[in-house]
Amino acid sequence: MHTYYRWVILLVATLSQTAATFVTYGMGPVASFYQMEWHLTSFQTGLIVSAVNIGPIFSMLLFGYLMDKKGEKQIIGWGSILLGLSALLLIPVNHYTTLLLVLIVVGIWYGSAQTGGSTAIVKWFPNKHRGLAIGIRQTGIPIGGALASTLLTYLYQHHHLSSVHLAQGLMAIGGGLLFLLLYKEPKQHDTATAPLIPFKEKMRAIRHNRALYPLFFVGMVMMSLQMIIIAHFMSYLHHEGGYTLTEAGRYLSLILFGGMFGRIVLAWMSDHYFAQKREPLLVLVMLATFLMLGFLPFVIHSKGLMILICSLFGFLALGWYSIYITCVTEQSDSQAVGLTVSAALTINQFFIVLAPTVYGLLVTVFSSYQLALDVIAVMVILGAFHLYRTSQGSLTSESSVK
Repeated sequence: MHTYYRWVILLVATLSQTAATFVTYGMGPVASFYQMEWHLTSFQTGLIVSAVNIGPIFSMLLFGYLMDKKGEKQIIGWGSILLGLSALLLIPVNHYTTLLLVLIVVGIWYGSAQTGGSTAIVKWFPNKHRGLAIGIRQTGIPIGGALASTLLTYLYQHHHLSSVHLAQGLMAIGGGLLFLLLYKEPKQHDTATAPLIPFKEKMRAIRHNRALYPLFFVGMVMMSLQMIIIAHFMSYLHHEGGYTLTEAGRYLSLILFGGMFGRIVLAWMSDHYFAQKREPLLVLVMLATFLMLGFLPFVIHSKGLMILICSLFGFLALGWYSIYITCVTEQSDSQAVGLTVSAALTINQFFIVLAPTVYGLLVTVFSSYQLALDVIAVMVILGAFHLYRTSQGSLTSESSVK
């Protein structure tokens, strides 16, 4: 029963992540709606997406520490419900500053979903299936984003902005209730085995774990690219390719669905071909992502090729995350997996907040969405080189020990 039930747990964790991401990633398309209604600049539009991602900075370390001690069920379940209730508060908002403040509150509760799903999978799945399981669970993020870009655009065009936030709130509440009803803590992680290591000692151990550092850097670079895609890709296509917002939304959905398959397929590959050392696969994914960024301006006016390029681009630029999270969990101390993942995600979160706004500023400075994207492409290739250099160094040291 335990073996079969872990797949139920995986389904519940994936659906809960989908529901939570429907709110946060949905703010990418929603930011475009506000840009049109309130006549916002690119900087102000980027700040909307950044605001919803400020909240997790303040909450993820606390949620991760509590999950290591108490388990995931109550924290993820109630966190998602409170996320949905906070999203409903956006309905009456009619002032830009108030919108940003409410979005920060929304983001605080999203911190539980960000951290908890991965730690739940680590507890329920053995190493040989862990990469695939984390990859499947991580599909909830692009699925939630794809559903949001499609459904929220439809609701906005046929109804009103308030219907958009109503849908976001109800989706998150439903995901939280589902998690509370169906998730169970594995027996081996009951309170009897709850770690007793103090928070400060765990944080000190994480800080001294040098194997995590190159992964942290990869997270900063690739998460920045990911959030720029969510926040600005529709505007990029609109300005550089002359697409309507509806057409641009379809291509963003293609990227997100490509990311969904990427997180499964790349995770499966890491389990079967890179289980002993997953970092080289991550380097290859980053190199291929750089190439896709290079192809984009040459095919942007070809709708047929754009279907292929956007699918591959999403497969790589969003698919990387499952390998990254698996690498972080495997480099973590067994008693501090939740806190280590939270630390990595908190570092990423600063760049999640900054990237959409900085990209908006770059667009303003260069008067070009393409030149701003070229700057990001350079950062991706630098991140790939750094990870390759450090992973090769660790392989050499391991060989010398043997």
